[in-house]
Amino acid sequence: MKPAAPGETAIQRSVIQHWRLLGLPNTLVAAVPNAMAHGQPGLTRGLPDLLVLAPNLPAGFIELKKDHDSVISDDQRQFALLCARICVRHAFAVGRDEPIAILEQWGAVRRAAA
Repeated sequence: MKPAAPGETAIQRSVIQHWRLLGLPNTLVAAVPNAMAHGQPGLTRGLPDLLVLAPNLPAGFIELKKDHDSVISDDQRQFALLCARICVRHAFAVGRDEPIAILEQWGAVRRAAA
């Protein structure tokens, strides 16, 4: 039996910790505290888990998923489409390694030594 994948909160914490260790100057990776945005004032359904700022980006969003079977909601798809229409980077990423690879591509963290 395959072990359970870590939850999105654990993945988010790990990705932000990775940025804190290997983040490049003038960058930011921040959690978007919007979980369970079901009608709560000030929260918007579909917002992604991470905001990324970097000099050549300049802004992007990452929606974290714990595994490839995780559902992408209609609200999350609509947010991704909005980002595409206004030329803001957006990515869906599974597990811990995919979002870190995206942060490397977007210039927010330096590549870890192999």
